Amino acid sequence: MLKSQARRRIATRAAIAGVLGTGVVFGAGPAFSAFVGPSPVTYSCSTGTGASAATATYNFQVSLDGPLTTPSPSSTVTLTWVIAQPTATPSFTATAAIPNNEAIVIDGELLASGPPLGAATTVTPKPTTTYTPLTTVSPGSPIPLPTMTATLVPTAVGTFTVKPGDFNLKVGSGASATSYECTVASPAVPPSATALPLTVVVASPSASASNTPSTTPSDTPTPTPTPTTTTPKPTHTVYETVTKKPTDQVTKKPAGGAATGGGGDAGPDGRVLVAVGMVLVVGAGMGGLVIRRRRPNRG
Repeated sequence: MLKSQARRRIATRAAIAGVLGTGVVFGAGPAFSAFVGPSPVTYSCSTGTGASAATATYNFQVSLDGPLTTPSPSSTVTLTWVIAQPTATPSFTATAAIPNNEAIVIDGELLASGPPLGAATTVTPKPTTTYTPLTTVSPGSPIPLPTMTATLVPTAVGTFTVKPGDFNLKVGSGASATSYECTVASPAVPPSATALPLTVVVASPSASASNTPSTTPSDTPTPTPTPTTTTPKPTHTVYETVTKKPTDQVTKKPAGGAATGGGGDAGPDGRVLVAVGMVLVVGAGMGGLVIRRRRPNRG
């Protein structure tokens, strides 16, 4: 392979890598800034009452997902809250079988605070989700935790943060239902919810006059004069046929020819001169051939 071809291939690969790297840094930045997790958050979950009450601590994998685009004031911001099974023991498992026709209901609190949310220091949206397992969950198997969503409406430009709060889980219905109350552990016990804030930036919409109606009063329209219709007068056309009389025709032909500098009687015909010239040219050619043939005989 030539050195120039090798250098060209290296330069092409470097350019492609630079373009992809730039797209990841600048294009994917807004998307990653609206997503946090999954990260472990410590919860203390209790179930049952009285003598059957039990409490256990779990490090759930928690994710918070916000809007991919920058929201504006008075627009609805949708937040997605995912609570997944712990990656380390103990796992959050079912104490009894969960049939595929039993509903799993989860509700929780998201702690949101910031200037765009108004005067209140904390806004607590409470999302609720109901999920039915596709198959029966056997005892000791992980409990499927549904994904929760919540909505907020910021009222001003600025930045606010969202953190996960407590959640409740109810499996089944009636007397056989099992309920779990899970609270976030103290911030002094890592990992905790303080390590998982989601930051949402609220900005004013771009100034575009394409879809904004104009509020400037228009000037008083000038009335358009109505044109006056006039009826044209009829035009009288007269056709007249003129016939040439025989006496108007030309009966006398002009004498002589065109004034070209000569005439029919000015001298001999030009064809004679052309014929004489051709004879002289042919004779000169033949004479040259005869002389050329006689030169070798002399030698």
